[in-house]
Amino acid sequence: MKILLFIILCFGVLTFGNDIKSNAFLVDKSLYKTYDFKKGKILKKKGDYVLGSMFADKEEMNWTGKFKIAELGGIDDIHINYDLLKKSGALDIKYRLGYDWMPAFYYYTSGKNRKFVKWLYNKRDLATLNPKGPFLHCKKNGYDWCQDYYYNYGDKEILEKRAKDLSSNMKTKGFNGLFFDWASGGFINSKEYIGLKRRFYKLNPDKNYFKMIAKFYRELKKRKIFFVTNQAFRQEKYLLKYITYDMTESYITTDTKIKKRVQIAGKGWVDSIKVTNYYPIYKNSKNLKDSLHFIDLLTKYKKSYKKYGFKNFIYLNYIAPRYEKIYESMPLYAEKKPKNAIYFSYAMAKLTDNLVYAELSSNRKLERSDIYFYDLGEVLGKKYEKIDSIGGYIRFYKNGFVVVSSAQKSTIYLKIKSKYIPNNSYVFNPFENIWLKSGDENLVVKIDYLKDAFTKKTLPAGRVFLYNQN
Repeated sequence: MKILLFIILCFGVLTFGNDIKSNAFLVDKSLYKTYDFKKGKILKKKGDYVLGSMFADKEEMNWTGKFKIAELGGIDDIHINYDLLKKSGALDIKYRLGYDWMPAFYYYTSGKNRKFVKWLYNKRDLATLNPKGPFLHCKKNGYDWCQDYYYNYGDKEILEKRAKDLSSNMKTKGFNGLFFDWASGGFINSKEYIGLKRRFYKLNPDKNYFKMIAKFYRELKKRKIFFVTNQAFRQEKYLLKYITYDMTESYITTDTKIKKRVQIAGKGWVDSIKVTNYYPIYKNSKNLKDSLHFIDLLTKYKKSYKKYGFKNFIYLNYIAPRYEKIYESMPLYAEKKPKNAIYFSYAMAKLTDNLVYAELSSNRKLERSDIYFYDLGEVLGKKYEKIDSIGGYIRFYKNGFVVVSSAQKSTIYLKIKSKYIPNNSYVFNPFENIWLKSGDENLVVKIDYLKDAFTKKTLPAGRVFLYNQN
């Protein structure tokens, strides 16, 4: 008994739900083998969600066209039209989303405004919550070309005309969907917007602001308009029953600026750079549990609102380049694809079967990865499992599985046993572009851990393993 306890303490096992029969433990390097397998076949599919731009080059548009849902630009952008979408090939994308700022609109002080905006401006005493200002958003961002007015969604005519205008604008532009920013309406509870909140309830004494936002989304669904919201889950009890896809931001990774005077190839000397923060929830976060706490909460919401038509969350994560030193003797670095951050972002989101994308805003080419096109298939088991020995987690799918690990001091070799692993089958590791081979419901995998070039901190890892389909 003491020997068994010692083994468990040293190597750890998976903790899991009652429907799962799996375990994992650290093993010696000698048990890990790779194979030169030329006939492997991995199932692929269209990517789920991407952020694109109608003003990108052909290469970027080709990348965007590989996804089923793409956010392409402002619904009100006068430079975007149907012919532009047709010429770029964007019309072939299943859902082409136009960006919209849900609670408010810009009134251009130059006077070059759309017909609907002019109508709203002329009726602003009733149609808006700040007819005489303040114009907080434009002022905060230093926009001297606009005034920001906030819709009075408590007025039935305003709400319905807003929905009708969006529908008409979509057809003109070539969009067949919308992305709503500030989608929860939660801004209205912040101190700086207290005046708008008071005016809403003065105009609508018997109404609830969030119920009116819900009514707006319900109106769009009635018109069969496809839309994605940003963080509507923050008012989930009012909104999620009317929403199909909702987005989170920076729940898994984010980009963080640090002070560092270095030379970047192609950019010269800089005094600060961005690095990927793998623990973005709190300032003092040091493990994956903080992210998983909120991922679990959103998974609970997903299950609760599935009966109303809610399908999934989209995890948008921000990442920074990987920096590689060019010369050992001088502080000159090249920006490289941050494969570790991309795979970690993906694997964490797939622990609970969500859609996911990682954006690298300073160089969009570096964010591209084939990881989004692998078809994991149907998710298996009731939930992810914990791997105590590496402070990590695993989730099985029909066509493979994902593993997430906390940072370890050195390379680890992990033997995973599960009824979900096919017997004596080849398994592809796309991170290293190598093939492995399973035994009887088990597989030995290797995980290397990278260090951040500047913070020198060892990074957590996310990996994907895919079953051969031949």
